Amino acid sequence: MLFDLFCASHNTIKSPSEISISAKVRRWILPYVGYAFIAGFYLLIRFIIFKNTFKIIETYPGNAFTMTKIVASYLKLLFIPLNLNADYYISETRVVSIPFILSVLLIVLTIFIIVRFYKKNSQITFFSLWFFIALLPVLDIIPIGNIMAERYLYLPIIGLCGAIGSLFSTYTFRKRALVIAGVILFSMQIGVVYRNGVWRDDTSLWLHTFKREPNSARSYGNLGNVFFRNKQYEEAIQMYKKSLTFKYSYPFIYYNLGVAYEKLGMTDKAIEAYRASISRLNENTLAFNNLGTIYHNQGLYNQAIEAYKQALLTNPYYPITHHNLGNTYEKIGDIEKALAEYAEALKIDNTYADVHNNIGVIYLKRGHTDEAIEAFRKAIQSKPDHKDAHYNLGITYAEKGLYEESLKEFNLAIKYNPEDFAALRDLGILYFKYKKDITKSLYYLNESLKLANDPVEINKLKEFINAELNSGK
Repeated sequence: MLFDLFCASHNTIKSPSEISISAKVRRWILPYVGYAFIAGFYLLIRFIIFKNTFKIIETYPGNAFTMTKIVASYLKLLFIPLNLNADYYISETRVVSIPFILSVLLIVLTIFIIVRFYKKNSQITFFSLWFFIALLPVLDIIPIGNIMAERYLYLPIIGLCGAIGSLFSTYTFRKRALVIAGVILFSMQIGVVYRNGVWRDDTSLWLHTFKREPNSARSYGNLGNVFFRNKQYEEAIQMYKKSLTFKYSYPFIYYNLGVAYEKLGMTDKAIEAYRASISRLNENTLAFNNLGTIYHNQGLYNQAIEAYKQALLTNPYYPITHHNLGNTYEKIGDIEKALAEYAEALKIDNTYADVHNNIGVIYLKRGHTDEAIEAFRKAIQSKPDHKDAHYNLGITYAEKGLYEESLKEFNLAIKYNPEDFAALRDLGILYFKYKKDITKSLYYLNESLKLANDPVEINKLKEFINAELNSGK
């Protein structure tokens, strides 16, 4: 769409003045009908058939009053790039106010200057039109996520650069152009150095944004993410809650809040947050998936299955949910459905190591050791440090009498998880039964005993160790 408008404005400006307006229209409308058709077809597919992805956030309700203020703000940023920020809060305007009147005057003045240059320098007119045309997609004609953002000027600013270049190319400005350009570039370099400090990392960026724009829901949400990544979950929760107090917050903040509550073991509050996320955004695959995981861990398998199915209704191509649903089916003994879900997960991601491992466990339980070995090898191929796959492969090799291979896999399992109680225990038993190496056997058994929590397991290990000691006398 922008390409059509750019070309149309260029051809109209460059056409000889004696050609009538109707002739100019006929001259440029037909060549660009195809482009317009393709653009229209894209918009149909993008926003109607595939739906608007920006429905995942509550878009700011733009209107003529608000957008007029924003266009004026963009014009101000072009010439006075001060007080830049990663996020802007624009107060909703629905009446004529002083800021609105000033914005209108600035825009009218800009248009007046463009018109005055129309005959004197058509290049300046074209590049000035470029600025306004390039802004059209972000003026909330189609609802967008951010009502205003500096990045929206990346394409329009080409128009400013072109207009300034055309102005400096005239005889009047040519002599002074180098000095003026040097002063501008030097000033901008100072600003770049300062902004680099602001954008040093997420913490500095969103702290600066928060201080500059205290009404920004996004700054609170992203500060929450920073705290979350630093495992400061209580602070993250406070930031998420603050973000949700603003009118135009983001529904997925509820999801982030739920994850933070889960990290603190506050599952009831996590469930509440996930449900709030779903209520504001029905197609919330992640929230449904995490609800299913909580229900599974609580032994509420029917509710878990229902939650996973809801997640897959919104996004059938999410392999993690297929995997989790398979785990729940396996837990209730419906092995065929579990295998079916694992197969669906692998169709989407054939390198999903956990799924290959789980399939191998099912084959091992059924006594299909060759198929189990193949599945465990695929898991290790996808993720070489998959400790469970190494342990399970060691068990399978031991059942087939391949003790050297079994020892190797148990050692790898311990390498990737030095506190793997089962691997240490079974390695100790294998050294005793196969290698007849009592020293190594006792070492691994005693190491596993340090990690044992189950009293039954502790007693079994002690009996086995005593039996070894007696056999070595």
